[in-house]
Amino acid sequence: MTEYVFCYDISDAKRLRKAAKILQGQALRIQKSVYLLVGTPTTMRRCWQQLSDCVDAQKDDLCCYTIPVRSPMQSLGANVLQEGIVWSGLMEKHKIR
Repeated sequence: MTEYVFCYDISDAKRLRKAAKILQGQALRIQKSVYLLVGTPTTMRRCWQQLSDCVDAQKDDLCCYTIPVRSPMQSLGANVLQEGIVWSGLMEKHKIR
């Protein structure tokens, strides 16, 4: 399993809601437009295809980043993960399709 970060900047409210719905069904929301997907490269490509079908490449931005194995996480401000969830335990606690 690999961890991927999906993020977007979508200008149209209808496309924005559709992209959020796609990601919420497959990934863990860590900020308003940033999601963590834990899965295989096939899972990531399937999600990417679903998202690319609903965004306008001329007006919107969509990015996906692979997180290196055992990459340390740093954050500042409000905790993005719910109380009791540890970043290194996401794969066990959140089985993502």
